[in-house]
Amino acid sequence: MSWTDNFKKPEGLMGKLILIDMNIGHTPLSKWALSHYNWQKDTNALDIGCGGGLNLKRMLRLSPRGNISGIDISQESLNKSRKVNTKELGKRCSVKYGSADAIPYDKNSFDIVTAFETIYFWKDIKKSFFEVWRVLKPNGTFLIAGELFDPDSVWSKIVKGINIYTPQEVETLLRETGFDDVRVDSKGKFRLCIYARKEAKR
Repeated sequence: MSWTDNFKKPEGLMGKLILIDMNIGHTPLSKWALSHYNWQKDTNALDIGCGGGLNLKRMLRLSPRGNISGIDISQESLNKSRKVNTKELGKRCSVKYGSADAIPYDKNSFDIVTAFETIYFWKDIKKSFFEVWRVLKPNGTFLIAGELFDPDSVWSKIVKGINIYTPQEVETLLRETGFDDVRVDSKGKFRLCIYARKEAKR
């Protein structure tokens, strides 16, 4: 398996190295994106594609009495996320196997669902957005953050199975799956944050 193949599902030694690199390299994007949400002391959050687990750790700090959950399809990612969050694991933090199109939680479970650098790899993005809507509480927030939003990017040619969406395409999909108050923010060429509210009356 090549270096870029591990972007979707980190495996083995190369996957472990990728996760370390992601935790470091995605930090500026992560901190900036998380600042778009009004965190409360008891916010309950889900991170889809929790990867190296550093975003879970940040959210545990932002919500000191909340419950923070993470799901991923990669065993290496699950192992790393659990290791990074050992102190809160089984207390305020849960990390388990799960995919975006079949989220293993009940409806109306979370105040916020996050997705960092991961929607490019979701097999059925519209079905996944419906799943996010399902597990969010009424008026809950879906926050998407990434560095790729140009379909003509070189990454679309060198990373197998990647689908890069424009901000307009993501906004349209969000509205079609029941979200409203969709907002798009960018910083420089490589930071994009899209966040939307679950329409309570749907």
